[in-house]
Amino acid sequence: MDGMGARALEICVLHANRTSEVLGEKWDEIDLNARIWSIPAIRMKKKIAHTIPLTEQAVELLSTLNEHKISDYVFPNISNGKHLSQAGMSSVLKRMQKIDSWKDELGRNISTLGFRTKFRTYIANETAFNGEIAEFALSHKLKDKAQAAYQQGNLLSKRKVMMQRYSDYAYGEPEKKVIQLRVHASI
Repeated sequence: MDGMGARALEICVLHANRTSEVLGEKWDEIDLNARIWSIPAIRMKKKIAHTIPLTEQAVELLSTLNEHKISDYVFPNISNGKHLSQAGMSSVLKRMQKIDSWKDELGRNISTLGFRTKFRTYIANETAFNGEIAEFALSHKLKDKAQAAYQQGNLLSKRKVMMQRYSDYAYGEPEKKVIQLRVHASI
């Protein structure tokens, strides 16, 4: 699908983000050369800054968007000068539902939250990555208090490898895709 809502959804899928993290994304949070997205604490659910390693696919997409930048926001709402609203991504999913009924394994309509679930399930079931690394990628706090007390790093280098593997999976063979991502869609 074309449009900013579709591109926002794509970033959401590639990095297993919360919708609000993607919609509020600003260009000053992105370092395309270092391949890092640094979300400030004020924009995070747990009010803890979160650093995301950008995948090759995300860098390509963001580089294209950056060439056409019209706002401080990566996904701007042209009508009001702010960022795209929640409806921007949900309308894309609704349009996709009309084209082909998307259901998860339990028969529920696909949602942005469902992509986070799919990420976590894929990492657990299809890879050897430690669940702790996946929890960091989802910006969840570790449930084991002792483990959380001793874990002082952000596992960035390991998350970089994991997120690239997941992005490759998302763009992979049609029968194995998380979502049928664009091949050459216009912005």
